[in-house]
Amino acid sequence: MLSALGLEGEALARGGSVVGLEAKTRGGRAVLDLAYADLHPRAHGLGIRRGVLFDLLHGRLKRSPARLMTGSEIIDVVREHGRAVVIDSELERHGPFDLAVIADGAHSAIRRRLMPDAPQRIYPWGCIWTTVKDSVGLDTGVLGQRVDGTRVMMGLLPVGNGELTFFWSLPTVDLAPEAPLDLAGMHRTAVALWPEASRLVADAIVVNDFARATYRDVALPQWNDGPILFIGDAAHGTSPQLGQGANLGLIDAWTLARVLEASRTVADAIGRFAERRSATVRFYRQASHLLTPFFQSNLAPLGWLRDAFMIFACRLPVLRPMAATTLAGTRSGWLSSVPLDGEGRYRLT
Repeated sequence: MLSALGLEGEALARGGSVVGLEAKTRGGRAVLDLAYADLHPRAHGLGIRRGVLFDLLHGRLKRSPARLMTGSEIIDVVREHGRAVVIDSELERHGPFDLAVIADGAHSAIRRRLMPDAPQRIYPWGCIWTTVKDSVGLDTGVLGQRVDGTRVMMGLLPVGNGELTFFWSLPTVDLAPEAPLDLAGMHRTAVALWPEASRLVADAIVVNDFARATYRDVALPQWNDGPILFIGDAAHGTSPQLGQGANLGLIDAWTLARVLEASRTVADAIGRFAERRSATVRFYRQASHLLTPFFQSNLAPLGWLRDAFMIFACRLPVLRPMAATTLAGTRSGWLSSVPLDGEGRYRLT
């Protein structure tokens, strides 16, 4: 996707190459062990800070013919005579437009107003995260995780420039803005769980610049309400367990642009968009929903099952390719995936 936008070189320079994923228990037992090279020798993931990705995309937007308006908080979108009118917090009306694309994230207020009956529950677990310098040389190009049951999970993601993003799982009730973080307790647990990373955790605690993140499981009955179309996390928010939020959102946008170019009417374009995106999105939403409790929940037996059997999904010849394509974001459904091109990239169509 970034290559198609002319951003690949800068993204690779400002992000970190990720060759695979590993997860281990407190005792060092492997739970997950996946590699992108199983799909193609040149395939790899890109670990990149959210602010850097935004900066790249924002810079590309400014080079496009689009007119960007800032300083307006959109609080509603209404339908008038088959078109969309956008209303901001000053009650100023914008439009009408042939199409309004709603991409305001998993906690979308517009979605909750227009589709209040759609399942969009908050996950009972979220995380805190921050980015730190890799002062101890833990960047091996692997997204590493350590788990202890289903209530403790920490991870390190390479994001380039000698930095790692550190994340720590917490119940949502502990992530309220006013809730104090037990950073001393977190450090004690981290020392026991992943001793090699304890210095990085200590560095993160000293800076104390943690972001708090909560997530929603969003399942809309349809992508649109007339000329109002939801994409990205606003349409299909999940937990971050499979790490596909940015990928799914980018491909949503790419697909929407292509179908708009190829369709005679907006309604036709929305129909084509839904046809092309629904199976992939359904798979990742369902797979994330099923997998998350094995890593973040109060159900201890799920942790025992995970530790005993999940590694076999990474090693059995039948299951490993499915696990690898899920990691790579190339699944197009439970029984199919999109092939990579000759350079080991997702094949955009």
